[in-house]
Amino acid sequence: MSALLARRACVACERALQLAAALWLAACRNASWDGVDEAVVRRVAEDAGRHETGPLFAGLEGDLLLFAFLWAGLLAGFALGYFSRVLFVERADAPAGKAGGEGLRAD
Repeated sequence: MSALLARRACVACERALQLAAALWLAACRNASWDGVDEAVVRRVAEDAGRHETGPLFAGLEGDLLLFAFLWAGLLAGFALGYFSRVLFVERADAPAGKAGGEGLRAD
């Protein structure tokens, strides 16, 4: 009998949570959810007497901006990978063909 009562209590609790979530979502449907830029940064900037200057990359919008950042990341990753060999692989006393110096390879 107590298992049946516990099961009914769990079902009732679950239904109450579902109802509360549905009511909360219905109440929040028309609310505006401002981002940090709009809610905080803009207010602080206006209080300091600063005005909005516009976007940094004015010609790039939407997916074109994402594409530009993709290519910038690819080029920066290539440059960092290529030039990091000077720091981690090649040594000043060893030529570029013999990375790591003599005696370190198992040939």
